[in-house]
Amino acid sequence: MNEENKMLSQIHTSCKNCVFANYTADGLVQSGCKLGKIQDYKKAGIDILDVYDDELQFSVINGRVCLFYRNEEVMEQYPKDIWKDIVKLQTKVPYHAMVLIEPDTTFKEVKKTCKNLKNQEISPNLVTLINKQYSLYTEDSEKYIKPSKLLALLSNSEFHQYSLKNIYDNDLDDRSLIDLVFDSTKEKPYPFYVVFRCGFDIPESFSKDFNDAILIKMMQLGFVKPYDDISGMIVNRTAHKKHSGNSFNINLEEKIIKFEENGEKFIFNIGDVCNHLKK
Repeated sequence: MNEENKMLSQIHTSCKNCVFANYTADGLVQSGCKLGKIQDYKKAGIDILDVYDDELQFSVINGRVCLFYRNEEVMEQYPKDIWKDIVKLQTKVPYHAMVLIEPDTTFKEVKKTCKNLKNQEISPNLVTLINKQYSLYTEDSEKYIKPSKLLALLSNSEFHQYSLKNIYDNDLDDRSLIDLVFDSTKEKPYPFYVVFRCGFDIPESFSKDFNDAILIKMMQLGFVKPYDDISGMIVNRTAHKKHSGNSFNINLEEKIIKFEENGEKFIFNIGDVCNHLKK
């Protein structure tokens, strides 16, 4: 029954009854996936078996539960012409994007970063601008970006949700600022947050790569090390909450490694998630 008698994992997904399975003209042999997920699984190194029964030849995703699988019974409540849109909405990983505005950041750089985030295939559910210029602005309003201008930009960017965090204490380091923002949003139902510094060139594929890392590669992301010191950092909010973030001047990733069993397996580099950020 299975391809070349390969061992079929106890965990697997058969495409046979999935509404997104493409078949040849005679309807007997599966030729692909309407969502392109078989190709995504192959690129991720997931074993795809070609199997057959008394009716059809079809694909089996070996060792994975395909979160995109839908049968007729599940989808019959929706019009067929929106099935793809429905499943795409149902399988997006929600996330919170934190963006650091440095004392020397220009408004043009803030606009660029907001545009990069908005243009992502999966845009953030919440965007927070962390304004490190605020205390300087109160002393010299002509030299630094007006907070009202930042709020107007956030509003015009049409993010689902947004916030502006004006920083009064410039002695706080970036990790402390991340903790501060997390504490003000910790009840939000988003499983991850990401961090970028304004002006960083966020790849167009970032959100898709991030989504695929979780839903296709099934990577258990606890903490993803950034490209530099901040930009590209991805953090599991449950891990942050459990270990109190970067408190006591101990970085979160160090706590995960020390206090979680086999903690190293939850730590990745951003290049493992997003190929365009591989060094």
